[in-house]
Amino acid sequence: MPTITVPEALALRLQQHALAQHQSVETLAISLLTSALDTAIDPQLLTVVQRIQSSPPNPIQIRPALGSLAAQLHDDQGSDSTIGREWDVAWQEAEAMIHNMNIDASTDEELR
Repeated sequence: MPTITVPEALALRLQQHALAQHQSVETLAISLLTSALDTAIDPQLLTVVQRIQSSPPNPIQIRPALGSLAAQLHDDQGSDSTIGREWDVAWQEAEAMIHNMNIDASTDEELR
């Protein structure tokens, strides 16, 4: 098996994380490297993103504004208040779900 030499500061960080996760340094390093290699960005995707970013804007797709966004958001006289209440309820449910997921994740971390 090949040996990898890492800078002292990185080795210290690996040791600290391994200790906190109750793993050996080798196990943690293998896990981190495997995860990094498995989630590598597809070069074709990077090429597409670079092409999009380097493309100049198409003037045909740019339309002038038809009023003030702030005024439109402020003036919601004709909107249905039921939709706003439903949105608030749905948002609170989503926030609660995220909160519970964070609690579950932190509990899992503590158990390691």
